[in-house]
Amino acid sequence: MFIANSGTAGVPDIITSLFPNLPNFIAHVIATIVLVAVISKLIYKPFRKVIKERRAKINELLAEAVYKQTEANVNAKKSEEILENSKKESSLIIQASKIDADVQKTQIIQNAHNQAEIIKLQANKDIDQKKSQIESELRNTIVEVAFNAAEQILKKEISKDSNKKMIDEFIEGLDN
Repeated sequence: MFIANSGTAGVPDIITSLFPNLPNFIAHVIATIVLVAVISKLIYKPFRKVIKERRAKINELLAEAVYKQTEANVNAKKSEEILENSKKESSLIIQASKIDADVQKTQIIQNAHNQAEIIKLQANKDIDQKKSQIESELRNTIVEVAFNAAEQILKKEISKDSNKKMIDEFIEGLDN
């Protein structure tokens, strides 16, 4: 409490109570400086160091996250490219397979036509051979019949040359 000395009765001396004495003032200033220095040394600097470390760790984590995000984006693009290339390659393989299948189909059809033609030609050849064989057998049969008929008609033996000549004339008459 301030006790005011009054120079006049009933009026306190305000001026002297407003300003403290100088030794107390200096002691307060020194105590404040020491207190600020101690608080700075013991609390503020370690607190600042912890904040700085946390900020560095957060920046490191953010940088790592950005790197991983960038890497993920690059990998996603690579995956999309690989998928697109795979689709194109599979499409090309399918087209090549279709072309090969068409070529094989054409070859198989062509081979079937060729074999059918060969079979047809062979059948015609066989038919011609059979026809020739039958004609030859028919001729021989006709010749025998003609010989028998001639022998019976003439009841005599005719020379082979004249027989042959007669038979040839008879056969030519049949052909026409």
